[in-house]
Amino acid sequence: MDDSFIDLRLNSQGSQGDDSFWPSFTDIMTVIVMIFLLAMVILLLRNMELLSQLRTTMEAEQQAVELARTTGEENETLEERLIAREHEITMLRMELMQLREQSEEQEAAITSQRFQISNLSRERDELDNKANLLSQERNLLTTQMTRLTQETTRLQSQISEANRNIEGLTIDLEQANARQMTTQQDLEQLRLSLRTKDQELLAALARNQESDEQLIDLKQDYSTLKIQYNKLLRPARTAKGKTLAEVRYTKSGKNIRIEYKGPGDSGFKTISRNKLEQNLTRLKKRDNNLYIKVIIPKKSGLSYNEAWSFTNHMHRKYDYYYQEEAKKERIVE
Repeated sequence: MDDSFIDLRLNSQGSQGDDSFWPSFTDIMTVIVMIFLLAMVILLLRNMELLSQLRTTMEAEQQAVELARTTGEENETLEERLIAREHEITMLRMELMQLREQSEEQEAAITSQRFQISNLSRERDELDNKANLLSQERNLLTTQMTRLTQETTRLQSQISEANRNIEGLTIDLEQANARQMTTQQDLEQLRLSLRTKDQELLAALARNQESDEQLIDLKQDYSTLKIQYNKLLRPARTAKGKTLAEVRYTKSGKNIRIEYKGPGDSGFKTISRNKLEQNLTRLKKRDNNLYIKVIIPKKSGLSYNEAWSFTNHMHRKYDYYYQEEAKKERIVE
């Protein structure tokens, strides 16, 4: 029994030989704990360094993404400004063509009115000539009357024989006087008519000038009101987020030239009007947010009506902005 088990009793004589076991065990466990703590400290420091590197890398990626987004927005803004300025230039060119055509129409109207004034002046001269002729006839009739009077005096001795002749001559004289009075009345009526026509012509010229001024004022007021209305009720027309299709429209003599650049095309290509309509119809079916950019060059050879008719047709039929406007008008109706 004493040889098989360790005596755990305190102050026993058998326990004195085993005192060196427990300090050695404690030292070994202390060394193991210290190694474990050092390993933990090294792992924690390594993890902290890796975490710092990961945060730095993520911040760099966020900065790169923000820089790319900012650059993209600036590019889109510049492209929108360029498209808007090109559209404004096109509309100004069309307004210039309209003003030129109005000037030509006014010059034609002035030329026509001058021609009418010239005709009226010629008619007035003709009436003056007729009046002079009538005055000459009256003088001749007066001379004839004087001559007849002299013949009557000279033929007093033959009164009985010449009574019939005298009566006939008197009747002729009365008829001549009546014709003279009628001629004078016609002359006065012609003069009054000419004076009335002159007054009507002056009044018509004044009314025409007033109408032109009122028309110009009304057009300016309408344009101003329309711009203010669009600014108040609708956002501005923009190509941002829209499918852009560009159409260049020119004319050489009687030949119409249409150039088209669709989304994804590298440059303009010449196509027919039917082919253009087919392409735009296909694009509209695929994407209803079409932005139609119509380009009218400075020396296009087009009149204002031709340029405006083509531009209005393209916008009304295919452009997203005018499609929305048409829908609103139908809703209001």
